Amino acid sequence: MKKYDYVIFDFDGTVVDTGEGILKSLQFAFLDQGDPVPDLQDLRKFIGPPIYYSFTHFYGVPESRADDYIKSYRARYREKGIYECALYPGMLATLEALRANGVRLGIASSKPQTLIYDVMGYLGITDLFDAVTGTAFDDSRHASKTDLIESSMEKLGAADKRRVLMVGDRLYDLDGATGAGVDSCGVLFGYGSEEEFRAHNATHIIAAAGDLLPLVLQDRQ
Repeated sequence: MKKYDYVIFDFDGTVVDTGEGILKSLQFAFLDQGDPVPDLQDLRKFIGPPIYYSFTHFYGVPESRADDYIKSYRARYREKGIYECALYPGMLATLEALRANGVRLGIASSKPQTLIYDVMGYLGITDLFDAVTGTAFDDSRHASKTDLIESSMEKLGAADKRRVLMVGDRLYDLDGATGAGVDSCGVLFGYGSEEEFRAHNATHIIAAAGDLLPLVLQDRQ
């Protein structure tokens, strides 16, 4: 039976429910830029892709103004949004159990790396991860999920792709895993759906954080 020695997680919507802080900060960005404020539910599509893509493709923000929206968003997010979050149920115990069994853990996220560390520090989970890969603040429009996953693999020393699992909640995570040549796992407790995961060829689909343990450790039990 197959096991994975390396598990790489998306961050928002996968490890941490950062939705409240993100969505309220997005509303602030539209308000700050003098535009109508979208409904919180409609803004959920922002969670997953790079923020520059979301502003320009989902809401038609001109490329010449996208950076201004991002600055407004991040101003509010850094002040308040990073504290409006919580670990998903069972996630802490799952991460601790994986590490106890010798699995190396990484993060590959389109979120700026400094903000990932801010949230991780607030929640006290920084030491649970062996590698954290995010974007630079000035890379909002160019982040590739495949590149992020490959960077995390390099940091983890994951040379055998068959031993790597990418865990995420949106199609971008699954497509990134495919591009990197590794297996993927869609989580139903985030912002994606089973239909989305199946359409993008998820290797596995789980409903709760604890379901990851038998999947990763199956040949050790």
